[in-house]
Amino acid sequence: MLAVSGGADSSVLLDAVARLRSAEHRIVVVSVDHGTGEAATEATALAAAMAARLGLPAITERVTPERHGEAAWREARWAFLRRIAAREGSAVATAHTRDDHVETVVMRILRGSGARGLAGLLASSPVERPLLNHTRSQVLDYARRRRIQFVEDPTNASRAHLRNRIRHDLLPAIRAVRPGFDAEILELSGAAARLRAEVDACAATFVLPAEPGCRVVLDAGRLVGLTDEGLRTLLPAALAGGGVTLDRRGLERLAQLVRADPGSQGQLSGGLGAIRGRGELLVRPAALGTAVDAVRLSPKGETRFDGFHFVARSIDGAGHDPLPVDPWILYIQQTAQLVVRQWYPGDRLTIDLMGGRRRVKRFFADAGIVGPLRAGWPVVVKGDEVIWIPGVRSTPAAGRREEAMVEIRCERVRG
Repeated sequence: MLAVSGGADSSVLLDAVARLRSAEHRIVVVSVDHGTGEAATEATALAAAMAARLGLPAITERVTPERHGEAAWREARWAFLRRIAAREGSAVATAHTRDDHVETVVMRILRGSGARGLAGLLASSPVERPLLNHTRSQVLDYARRRRIQFVEDPTNASRAHLRNRIRHDLLPAIRAVRPGFDAEILELSGAAARLRAEVDACAATFVLPAEPGCRVVLDAGRLVGLTDEGLRTLLPAALAGGGVTLDRRGLERLAQLVRADPGSQGQLSGGLGAIRGRGELLVRPAALGTAVDAVRLSPKGETRFDGFHFVARSIDGAGHDPLPVDPWILYIQQTAQLVVRQWYPGDRLTIDLMGGRRRVKRFFADAGIVGPLRAGWPVVVKGDEVIWIPGVRSTPAAGRREEAMVEIRCERVRG
């Protein structure tokens, strides 16, 4: 899938790919009109026309971001590209050049980026960039020789945008006094990309299996042993594996939660929050999910309840040996009518055959299921009585032997 804006670089990419393709290649051209004026609309129309002349399908769309500026346009463009790529089952190829890469790295230097950001466009990515080893002047020379039409977007000359100030003012001034500057940036970004790959591999070992409703789950028990500098290095990489990017303040708050007491929670950034469990740190949307309706627990086969999976089977309860004790398994008489629902703060579980009862939230505390982690946790009820907290405990009466019994196993669904 070729991202073609109608400008020089992407028009050259389209022409080159069309010349090199063979019969087995399937190529789709996509173009976005950012709604910034006549030039943007003309460029999108030109991209579609070029695709038609080359016998390639084209998909175009006009996007209208709520905000104005480079960042908003980029977010809207990439949301469109990812959506179409997923639908088409294809990789995305862009026309970024070596000049684009140098500008990106310089922008990140000015913003105080670390090694992760300084890798620039050399960082490992699912996006293909076949022109990355070529300069913008080489691309323009190709366009002249091939007489390729393109539209020059007037916003590319506007000093209102940081990239344009770097492109037209800062970099020419630096190159005038330091001709080897681009080569130094390429060397720096190459080293940063190699370091980033090593950090990513290390950070992956700190990521735990996903929990329902969470974006990323981190191994807090291991993270707490790192230095502050280690956390600053590893946390962005660990989060990136789950598609999460936090700003500086969000990362600082997350690092503080690493060293906080179990049950601590806090807002991060970008609509995300985090919860410190006993051994894990969960990053999830700040607004917790809404209530899930209660469901009848089937005495045979599967029942799903939000992030939990129940499997029931009939067993022969004859015998005198005690049934195995496992908080994730319930043994109950076959005729029992059971319902699974979310727990409520007033719920109590019977703890002995004399009828003694204890609040469910006390059992959660003993099991290390702290604070917001309890949201949406299921309980199994018989009539009005809670008889089982999956993964925590069941009432003693539930495990009494009967001739015809049901074994119900529960597991949390993990990504």
